[in-house]
Amino acid sequence: MNLTIHRGSKEIGGTCIELQSKDSKILIDFGLPLIAENKEPFYSRKIKGQSVESLFQQGILPQINGLYRNESPQFNAILLSHPHPDHYGLLSFVNPEIPVYMSRGCQILIEVSYFFGQFNYELENIKTVSPWKEFNIGNFLVTPYLVDHSGFDALAFLIECNGKRIFYSGDFRGHGRKGIVFENILKKPPEGIDYLILEGSQIGRTNKGKYKTEQDIEEELSHLFKNQKEQFFIACSSQNIDRIVSIYRACVRSNRIFIIDPYTAFILDQLKVISPNIPQFDWGENISVFFVPNSYTERLSEDKSLFKFKSAKITYEEIKAIRNRAVIKDSYNTRKIFAKRKDMINSILIYSMWEGYLKESKEFWEKHQVPIIEVHSSGHAYIEELKDFVRAMKPRYIIPVHTFYPEKYSEYFEGNIKLLKDKDTVEL
Repeated sequence: MNLTIHRGSKEIGGTCIELQSKDSKILIDFGLPLIAENKEPFYSRKIKGQSVESLFQQGILPQINGLYRNESPQFNAILLSHPHPDHYGLLSFVNPEIPVYMSRGCQILIEVSYFFGQFNYELENIKTVSPWKEFNIGNFLVTPYLVDHSGFDALAFLIECNGKRIFYSGDFRGHGRKGIVFENILKKPPEGIDYLILEGSQIGRTNKGKYKTEQDIEEELSHLFKNQKEQFFIACSSQNIDRIVSIYRACVRSNRIFIIDPYTAFILDQLKVISPNIPQFDWGENISVFFVPNSYTERLSEDKSLFKFKSAKITYEEIKAIRNRAVIKDSYNTRKIFAKRKDMINSILIYSMWEGYLKESKEFWEKHQVPIIEVHSSGHAYIEELKDFVRAMKPRYIIPVHTFYPEKYSEYFEGNIKLLKDKDTVEL
């Protein structure tokens, strides 16, 4: 069996890994880069309208035979670990005859991204899988494992073939709201792992942040909401469901109102089939929906879905009347509306995302003299969690991926570290 890391051996994002046996071939993840060559954040809009050949030349699309639309398919399947664009963002270029295996939650969020025009291709050949239920792809036996991650319904994969057992960690952590699944893997790990393909996003980072766990986030937000009288804006991803839960719970504890936009309300509504514990627009007095005028709201209006949220609608004037209880989900148009009406005085922004994205809006908040408080925890495993994971797995070899510092793995993990370069093929 051969392994090729087409991209991801020395970068975070853009993960793309190929496994090939004598008779079968699978791809694991197929994502966009997170960081551009100039070290700035990479945005998906950069690839819109570009040809495959142009993306080849720029190194954005890896040159892989039998994968793309204009050629005969040579892959049995693609395994998708979770719904973050750095793991699925290039799927629109894939030959639709190749099935893509993913969790149900992952499918929902990718379909939501397509509905709102964030992802420019409707997936046609989806196979949903359930955690811990094995299935065959050619002569590969695959067992998905549910993992704790900021990407909803994320999976790791145990892949068996020709007597070898490979565990692909995907992106994971042990300090989110599904930390129990991390603990369960530590208590009862799969045995006899030959190769552990291990993410290392936190390797090389000296500061893991003030707030270590998702529970810490909830506690700090609750404290701020109770002890400050200002109007809050909060910047976070609408698809980071753990964070949405933390914000909502903090609002309940502090008698605040979490004011979301229709886009966020729609995402939460779509995901309620996965869990009854995901906050919903109709849960009562601590959550409301502000119909911010933007393309997402227009899309919901065209689809007749917007009416569903009417019972929870809150207007600008109603927000103004309860501003000392308001926790407003930030978006570009939302902040512009409040700024235009000169309603930024005595406001606070809580920034609860990767710091790399703050550059886009920081000038706006500083111009309007809105203080910024960063309250965030990583979606990725800390060094201590990675060490615990490796000790539990006891792999014969560790293969670094999704890291800027593969050479540092030997500083943290005992055993054999197998350093690979992008596009190199090795026999396992």
